[in-house]
Amino acid sequence: MEGNNLDNLENFNSRGFCIIDNFLNDKTSKELLSTFKDINKWDRVDQVRSHYEKGGPFEMNSIYFPNHDEEYYLQGWRAKNFEESKSWVNYFNQYFLTTISELFQKKIQRDTTYILKYSKNDFSRIHVDDLRGDVDRVDISILYYLCDNWIWDWGGILMLAESTESEDMISIMPKNNRLILLNNQMKLPHCVTPVANYAKNDRYTVASFIGCESPF
Repeated sequence: MEGNNLDNLENFNSRGFCIIDNFLNDKTSKELLSTFKDINKWDRVDQVRSHYEKGGPFEMNSIYFPNHDEEYYLQGWRAKNFEESKSWVNYFNQYFLTTISELFQKKIQRDTTYILKYSKNDFSRIHVDDLRGDVDRVDISILYYLCDNWIWDWGGILMLAESTESEDMISIMPKNNRLILLNNQMKLPHCVTPVANYAKNDRYTVASFIGCESPF
């Protein structure tokens, strides 16, 4: 794991997010990417307005969020069966939750975790991480990227805003073996730009929403 842990925590607390490159060792990350590529059952995710009673995380009192007449919020693929396998749950606890618990010195009490794949034309509209009851309180949102030699104009870029009123956004490449930690107490709006038609590879993401024993 690259980077000074204290610097990471300072950015997490002050800016609402931090980036940790080379989170897993090289051998482990390559094995995990190979595992994701070998998953043979991916469920299509087509989240539309009717999926949420009141628009959920995609609706905020902001001119920069989707209009009320817009239907689609997210399109991608999810490995539901693999997520529920005992081997993956144990793996995620060992390599992710334990490390993050040590980094923040907080006991992790619960998590809701998804394995996602973004292919051509897939996207996620601007939203905040609010699972509406799936987790009692989301303290940390995790985004971990695995992909082959991703380049700038393939899309699939994470865009972060400092607030619901911010005109500008920060762009973060889905660099292989990169971990993003979001301080969910700040509710930073973010989205994933559509993956281009000419992208040559898929973009894999582990997205996890974590509740700790106490808030930050």
